[in-house]
Amino acid sequence: MNGHVKNNTPFFTVIIPTRNRPVEFKAALDSVLEQSYSDIEIFVVNDGTTSQFKNEYQVIKNECPANVHFLDLIERSRGHGHCFARNEGVDASSGKFICFLDDDDTWTDTKFLERAKQEIEQTKADLYIANQKAVKNDGEEIKNVWVEDIPSILGANDSRLKKNVFEVEVSELLRSQGFAHQNACIVSRSLFVEVDGMDENMRYEPDRDIYLRLLDKSECILYDTNVVALHNVPDKSKSTNASTKTNKMQKLLFQLRTANKGLMFCSRDDVFTFCKTFKTNILKHIATEFLAQNKFDRAAIYAKQALAVKFTIKWFLMTQYLRLRAIMRKP
Repeated sequence: MNGHVKNNTPFFTVIIPTRNRPVEFKAALDSVLEQSYSDIEIFVVNDGTTSQFKNEYQVIKNECPANVHFLDLIERSRGHGHCFARNEGVDASSGKFICFLDDDDTWTDTKFLERAKQEIEQTKADLYIANQKAVKNDGEEIKNVWVEDIPSILGANDSRLKKNVFEVEVSELLRSQGFAHQNACIVSRSLFVEVDGMDENMRYEPDRDIYLRLLDKSECILYDTNVVALHNVPDKSKSTNASTKTNKMQKLLFQLRTANKGLMFCSRDDVFTFCKTFKTNILKHIATEFLAQNKFDRAAIYAKQALAVKFTIKWFLMTQYLRLRAIMRKP
């Protein structure tokens, strides 16, 4: 992975992976071009767009300024995936700090990069986390999806809240109900390379996966209270998005992979503790799903694993109940 920063390189690289969504992509690209800070390079990673959309992408490409570069991946039936596309974009680029934007989302704060550069240079932060709004296709806003609850976690008396951007501890971020989406994150190239970039095996919640790995290795994190992006929540009735193509059990398995990686490789105690609790909750969720299907033997297996990770009397009784039900169902 390209971890080298050359002289006279732009401060920011913005990477936009896209596939078969030229209209949405155009809105995303325009939102980046509207930024007040202009020392940026933009890499559009076209993940094997099919022939029916190529002309529309070409029209957009022909109208782009010189700092917009297109990287075309070979066509595959399912594409290479967002994680592969993002890593390819990082390898091809040279900016000191890396930003990502999904092709169906937009940046809404034109001062986002200008403000971030000023704050990063003052503090030498290697990770910058802001907020975004999550909106469903019917216009309903979903609250507390990301890390917008950090001010309430810190409390009204915390002096840091007098500023819109301030340093935050990993332990404070881990108390949030959510995690930072990459649309609203900026990471130094050196830190991104240190954590080995995106996990290309992840087809669900890759943002959570790299978020935990970045928290584990970051030396200085800035939190921006401003909402800088608009995230369009995927329509569950459609299967054009990776998160809607993946069924519930597959999603839980991807989450389990994230938790296991944290437990195996993290350096910080607070990240380890978080991943331990996260894994316990996932295993309990899997057990509950199997229980709802009356698959007591499988439910008992995952319930026992959850109990082994974190023992509680309540879950011990649940595990015994499931084991008994599994025995009773045997011929």
